[in-house]
Amino acid sequence: MKPAFLLRGVLAMGLVAFGAVMSAHAQNGKMEIVGGDTHDWGTVPPSTLSAVIEVKNIGTGDLNITDVHPGCGCTLTHGIDKKTLKPGEIGKFDVSINVATYPSGPITKVVTIKTSDSTDANHMLRLTANIKRAITISPAAYLTVTEGKVGSESTSSSIHIKNTGDKAFTIFPPDSTRGNAKLRFDMKQKKELKPGEELELKAYVTPNEKSFVQGGFKMKTTSEESPWLDMNVTGTMAREPQQNAQTAPTPTHSSK
Repeated sequence: MKPAFLLRGVLAMGLVAFGAVMSAHAQNGKMEIVGGDTHDWGTVPPSTLSAVIEVKNIGTGDLNITDVHPGCGCTLTHGIDKKTLKPGEIGKFDVSINVATYPSGPITKVVTIKTSDSTDANHMLRLTANIKRAITISPAAYLTVTEGKVGSESTSSSIHIKNTGDKAFTIFPPDSTRGNAKLRFDMKQKKELKPGEELELKAYVTPNEKSFVQGGFKMKTTSEESPWLDMNVTGTMAREPQQNAQTAPTPTHSSK
């Protein structure tokens, strides 16, 4: 009888332990991002984007939020107002991205929300936007020159300045030049660029030194987004011809 009694006791204890585990599991907190796992700002100008993100505990037990961690340095999070959420409670945190210097096009950033949810301890929030600049410079915001010579004028590559915004703006001739070369431009008068229009620009570069060409210039505009365009001029110098080494004359011997 004793072995059977002991066996029933062991089984009973096992059932109690199993029930406790199942009860704890059933009362687990579970996180949900209100509005979905992606926050999309849509099409926006270059600026600082910000939003308030809400998270909700849709489980049956407490949910602890241990960290809200951005995926890169340009994304900032400002903590959550409640680190422990009861079932049905909502917590909030601020997030912002500085895209003031970003080129036109789509961006995606990620924020990781770490919680006590055993089934989803690292929940991912995607942040998306489509950056639309009023002015686009292609292929890049600099002009290049090759085979430059001191005191001699060379023509640089071209750049295209395009109005990719919704409003017309005026662009003025290059000003405030700098560097170790003299810069000359064909553009002498201001020009209005309507949406979709573009301006081709190139420079005539006269190096002052034998070193690499390093310079730049600014262009004023009436665009609220970019009142000044700051562009660089770079280039290489032509290789100077090497002088042939002089051969020492062969000594002559006079006969006696």
